[in-house]
Amino acid sequence: MQTRATVDVSMVVANFNNGRYLEDFFHSILNSTSQPREVIFVDDGSTDNSLIIAQRASDALDHVKIIALSKNVGFANALNIGIANCSSTYIMRMDPDDVLLPERIERQYEYITRDALDVVGSNAVIFHDSTNLPIGRTNFPARHADIETTILRGEHGVLHPTVLGRASFFKNVPYIQENVPAEDYDIFARFLKAGARFGNVAEPLIHYRIHDKSASSRLRYATIARTFRLRDTIFGGYTSRWKIVSYYCFIKSYRNYLGSRSVVSKSLWGALSSLCYPQKLVRKIATRTVYRPGR
Repeated sequence: MQTRATVDVSMVVANFNNGRYLEDFFHSILNSTSQPREVIFVDDGSTDNSLIIAQRASDALDHVKIIALSKNVGFANALNIGIANCSSTYIMRMDPDDVLLPERIERQYEYITRDALDVVGSNAVIFHDSTNLPIGRTNFPARHADIETTILRGEHGVLHPTVLGRASFFKNVPYIQENVPAEDYDIFARFLKAGARFGNVAEPLIHYRIHDKSASSRLRYATIARTFRLRDTIFGGYTSRWKIVSYYCFIKSYRNYLGSRSVVSKSLWGALSSLCYPQKLVRKIATRTVYRPGR
């Protein structure tokens, strides 16, 4: 393997039964232009072949450290275990069913150290596992002020699996298992309240996989409601039920819009999304991707 620069980054991965995706995941690390100091792979009691594949990867990548839990403790708890075992100044989040683009580590490390930020995310190409074709891309704000405004609205200012952040924040403001699957909004809202400075790389740096078992495909009203309740608790204020319902309808409709393969259904879901949240839909449609996942 070609020698590549190693940067002061610990990548933390929590895995549960993602064996079918792990070869792609580890291959994308192998192909990165910069390497993390360590990859902390926490297997959360998987019952598939995840550990076999991870062990094979650790033979090729000697900085992969496997923590095999004897039972499933939950996503947030598994992440906290991984974070507790990190030794770097910065922690990079990644989900094992996604794929890094080659320059992700290099670009984000350069960005966060150059601008003295605390959290740096990026955009992502969204693709569906069944077709391996792109169905969209994210459009997160780049500047701290805009990210702050987004989080204060009760929306996501950064995409969780794209984040690189200071280890001190992750260790002092841990994940809360009871807030899963809204743990990502919760932790970055608490980072913001603790004084973290945010940024996002404008271009996509990961390929974000949608499949039947992904959180994106199984979005529930309760997750959106919990997110807004967390916002109200952390920052004060009150979110009406109508706001929660309308935002949930927008998210569900937009994801159906992305997944639709016919012009008719795409138009119908797009129209419904527009009724629920017209300003955001316009921004999202304006950034529809022309990329193809480089697998």
